[in-house]
Amino acid sequence: MTAASARVGAEQAAGGWADADPFSLAGDDARIAFWLNVYNEVVTREIGGGRRTGTLLRHRGMFRRMNFAVGGLDYTLDVIEHGLLRGNARPPYSLRKILRAGDPRLAAAPSKPDPRIHFALNCGARSCPPRRRYEAAGLDSQLELATRGYLEAECDFDREGGAVVLPGLMKLYRSDFGSKEEQIEFAAAHLPEQAGWLRHSGGDLRLGYSRFDWTIVPAG
Repeated sequence: MTAASARVGAEQAAGGWADADPFSLAGDDARIAFWLNVYNEVVTREIGGGRRTGTLLRHRGMFRRMNFAVGGLDYTLDVIEHGLLRGNARPPYSLRKILRAGDPRLAAAPSKPDPRIHFALNCGARSCPPRRRYEAAGLDSQLELATRGYLEAECDFDREGGAVVLPGLMKLYRSDFGSKEEQIEFAAAHLPEQAGWLRHSGGDLRLGYSRFDWTIVPAG
């Protein structure tokens, strides 16, 4: 066990999820909220107090190798994000899925991926969404609020020039958002003030992405 693993293991009981049974959670809303909160709490504790500094790209191992127990099984941040919340999709720039077929942890995943989780997971970088706690009750509204707030902050619209800039997160995870037209429709669905123009001009728009800032922002 690494020092980081021991640190998280010693602290996790305070979060109320060390002895939780994620397999017993009923419905996607309960499972999504649970895993969002576990992920965000682990990241917050790991980067709190200046434990990690600089660019998050130098600390990618924390997502792959830092193990912590939930309900008697070991998880990593990558298992939660890619294995469970993204429907066991391959991480960006990876050739392999996180979990093999038949892995018992897959039974704790929601029934289907929801791309809005990208605007709720905080990996500790400056361009990440704000840290929030999510509840199963009203989760759809919470995810809508998080998604709209992030898009409003990160998107740029040039009506005269016929161009739209979407968040760098949508480029990084474009396999979750689909084609150019599907990405523009996603933005339109969550930005009502821009929806009419985006849908009218979608096929002719030049699409770009904002720069994702990987600088670590200390938690707490």
